[in-house]
Amino acid sequence: MITIKDIARKADVSIGTVDRVLHGRGRVSKKTADAIKAIVKKTGYKTNIHARNLSLKTTYPFGVIMPQTQQDSGYWDILRKGIDQAVSDLSSFAVRAHYFFFDKYSEASFSEAGEKALGQGMRGLLITPVLSDACPAFVNLIPRDIPYVYVDSTVPGTSPVAYIGQNSFQSGVCGAKLMHLLLPNNTCVAIIRMLPNDFHINERVRGFLSYFDNIPGSIVRSFDANGGDDDAAFADLIESIEKNFPECKGFFVTNAETHRVAKALRRSTGEKKRIIGYDLIEENKRLVRDRVIDFIISQKTREQGYQGITTLFRRLVLKEPCTSEVLMPIDIITEENLSYYQ
Repeated sequence: MITIKDIARKADVSIGTVDRVLHGRGRVSKKTADAIKAIVKKTGYKTNIHARNLSLKTTYPFGVIMPQTQQDSGYWDILRKGIDQAVSDLSSFAVRAHYFFFDKYSEASFSEAGEKALGQGMRGLLITPVLSDACPAFVNLIPRDIPYVYVDSTVPGTSPVAYIGQNSFQSGVCGAKLMHLLLPNNTCVAIIRMLPNDFHINERVRGFLSYFDNIPGSIVRSFDANGGDDDAAFADLIESIEKNFPECKGFFVTNAETHRVAKALRRSTGEKKRIIGYDLIEENKRLVRDRVIDFIISQKTREQGYQGITTLFRRLVLKEPCTSEVLMPIDIITEENLSYYQ
């Protein structure tokens, strides 16, 4: 097995010089660095990460900036479970997750969580940028040597190491096609766009609308709903939609709060409406089983959390290049296949 000592002998340099090149520390001339890298590539040398961490007593604290886990009906707790699993699997490499929770309905709370993470010496950051207006200002404060990864959503104009999540536009198109299959002769549909402002929610809406742009005679109207409102406010919104848009036969809900819209519709005295929404939280799964919700689009939330931590691990610990975009599949959940997604 090739060792650092062997590489140093072949390059006619000290072991310390090889170590600096391998780990990006200190100054080494470009000619020497290129020679060492060529030997490393030719010999297939791999750093013994375990030995290096033990000798340097290195730890890798990753900061996770995410909404409070109970928000969005517990959706974020699914993400946290994926993060915790990745940290457990990488525990021998001294990877640790430090959570900095924020209220997703407060930009000040997001900024405060981010500032705490930066103030506590995190080596990398996993960010859920669900507050599209507040996120750019924060990421401009992140030092260049601290990589950050987005999960769940992204923010145009920023430069994460990677984005892990769905192609939100295409998932919106998929939702529209499903709705058209459910309502081939009546394409009068309401979109419930969930606030606060979030890039991936807006992309879902844009994708949904783009599909129906090509369906003659279709009527699609978008209505805003604040996820922080109580059930009474949701009921009032649905009542207003049914009163002012009586021809509406279907509802497309853009996040995990699908069950709240479904329950409000269930209480109304009108005919059954078709409902398509997102995310495998418990209430959504129950209403799929009860045939109240027709389809749920899953974005593999737990897998996103897992992939987010392992991406930071590959970048910081293994020093490997990372794929800039890891797209989750657009899984369509129905009563018939729900049991495979428990």
